[in-house]
Amino acid sequence: MTFATLKTGIDGLDGILAGGIRYPDDAAVFLCIAGGPGTGKTLLALELIVRAWFGCTDGATFLYYSVEHGPDSIRKKLEHDFDWFRAQVRIEAGPREVPNKLVLTSGNASSSQLVLTQARPAALQQKSARGTTIDIEWILAEIENHRLAGPVRMVVIDNVGLLLTDLEYFEKRAVLLEVRRRLLEHRIHGIFVMEEAHPRDLRLPSAEEFSTDLMLHLSFREEATDFKARALEISKARHQYYYRGVHHFSIAGRGIKRDVYLGARNERGPGIHVYPSVAAQLSMARDQAEFAVPPRGDQPIDLGHPDLNAGFLHGSGPAHRSSTVLLAEPGTRATFLALRFLAAGLRAGERVLFVSTREDRDAIRRICQREPVLAPCLGADGKFAPDFRVVYLHPEFIAPGKFNWDLIRLCQGGHADGEPRAVTRLAFDNIFRLQDRFPLITEQRFLIAAMLDMLRYEGVTPLFVDMAPNGAHGSDSDFDPSSYLVGFDNVLQLFFDERLQGQPHYRVLKSVGNDYRHEPVAIEWRKP
Repeated sequence: MTFATLKTGIDGLDGILAGGIRYPDDAAVFLCIAGGPGTGKTLLALELIVRAWFGCTDGATFLYYSVEHGPDSIRKKLEHDFDWFRAQVRIEAGPREVPNKLVLTSGNASSSQLVLTQARPAALQQKSARGTTIDIEWILAEIENHRLAGPVRMVVIDNVGLLLTDLEYFEKRAVLLEVRRRLLEHRIHGIFVMEEAHPRDLRLPSAEEFSTDLMLHLSFREEATDFKARALEISKARHQYYYRGVHHFSIAGRGIKRDVYLGARNERGPGIHVYPSVAAQLSMARDQAEFAVPPRGDQPIDLGHPDLNAGFLHGSGPAHRSSTVLLAEPGTRATFLALRFLAAGLRAGERVLFVSTREDRDAIRRICQREPVLAPCLGADGKFAPDFRVVYLHPEFIAPGKFNWDLIRLCQGGHADGEPRAVTRLAFDNIFRLQDRFPLITEQRFLIAAMLDMLRYEGVTPLFVDMAPNGAHGSDSDFDPSSYLVGFDNVLQLFFDERLQGQPHYRVLKSVGNDYRHEPVAIEWRKP
């Protein structure tokens, strides 16, 4: 048996499906989307069929049936709220033959059409209502008629539960299952949208009765401070490997802004955006690399400050793709050191990214203007240099998966004018209690550990800053650096010591494969 793949075209969804929806090439996809009210089931089904329609090149027909929504309201929603997912094609409506049906054609040359129909089951139809009763038998017959006239590529029925009337429940249920059988027989992709029901509620056929290839469950999850995040989970995927777990998603309208780089308004377009869990993203990166971990460089890099370089002996020191953390006591100017680290990369022709949770863009620009050693960070107009990217993190209710997803896309060169150019150095200031700004980040240690691995796969050399309490360097301190020693290649502790004339010092607690001084090393801030 050989397989084909139906790509959804939705951010992240194809990722957690390992490339798309896999199905036998002599059959078709059958997908069930289930969830509670308002979770986004209808929009997901609409986006799937619209994207498939836009990608069609053979003039096939796509059928969408809805009990709750009229065809005009669906068209207005897609056009005005989501701008047809920025497909940039001309949409034209055909002559209106009946009030509950709308035929749309796209501006491509394939003459494919999307037919939007509002189903009107007998139980919901008033005697005085215009139009005919459109129930599951009528839908089955119309699919057959369309198929005789030309190829039918996809059928969506939303919400199937309302088509099962109480008076003829068992008969309707049998026909609903017959629709599934006919779609498979004629190799037509099918999507059923189902309202979430109690497991003991036998009014709806189960996913197993539908012989479902893929089952997606949408829900709201109460994460923190009564905030409910949208979540998606793959309950079943018959023909493929997929990334298990709870993945968050968002719904963006046409008025989204892209100038906030890491946050709720950072989307690549209107529609649904799925953000795999951090664990899934890490697994995806490893799978794509076929578990070949990129090696660190062989030569030491310039850390940006001669005193930091002097802490390493015999020509050794941190190399490309090695991770470094500065454990900084208050007043040790770790932000300035992080900026010097990036300025050294700019001098070497690299593209760098500065992520800050402490200082906004204006404050960073003022620091760069005041310190001559940071001149590479600015252009001739006094603004940030093109290869020096600065992101200030505003407090946001976004999931860890989206946080990590956005950061990695920034490192890959996304959200920039002109051709994307990957970042090779990253400074993150500051990761201390990151969950205070991003309340949905509860497992901060795992997030940072996963982020370090993924940055290495991306070829990025990161430097992170974290806060350490006053006196953390002393022998009587209860500060425990063990989590940093496990996760980072290089761990440097910055501190003030009254016994050392109050001058800032640092000591190297760990450096993989390098020789370093064990005694404290003094730092003169403005040493060129």
